[in-house]
Amino acid sequence: MNEPTLDASFAAPLLDAVEMFTQLSIPYALVGGIAAMVYGRARFTEDIDFVAASTHEAILAQHPDVMRTRHFDPKCTWKLYHDSGVELDIWKDDYVDGIITRSREVTLAGRLIRIADVHDLVAMKLRAGRLQDDYDVSEIIKSGCVDEGVLKERLTSEQLARYKRIGDRVKGTP
Repeated sequence: MNEPTLDASFAAPLLDAVEMFTQLSIPYALVGGIAAMVYGRARFTEDIDFVAASTHEAILAQHPDVMRTRHFDPKCTWKLYHDSGVELDIWKDDYVDGIITRSREVTLAGRLIRIADVHDLVAMKLRAGRLQDDYDVSEIIKSGCVDEGVLKERLTSEQLARYKRIGDRVKGTP
């Protein structure tokens, strides 16, 4: 795994979110573009993405003071708006508990941060089904950190077929 160089505008909101999740004991994992960068995808991203325990909205709603202290607008608990202007999305995913349980710690912006396991990240991106996610998956495949046997357990047959098509394109197989 690589420690990507974060755009300076992302460091403070990322660290504020992690500190807030930690202070309020909200289980979380970093996902999305920044997580993809850790696993080998060099790209620009416009936001920061997390998954968080299903109770996160209720917990945040009970602690507007903590949200304000960490520079977030306490009026919104399903998406976080940081004073810096950076938006933090909290993805709804049917598998959030497993994603958080299997997450690992990496160092980003000088702090240990929980990040989704590469197989969960790839599975989430395949479930999202967007072109940008397919490209992220192709770059992650190139990094060589995906075990297809592990990934199979987290995908439907359609998602696995798409993963294999992406892998074939990466390998240059028609």
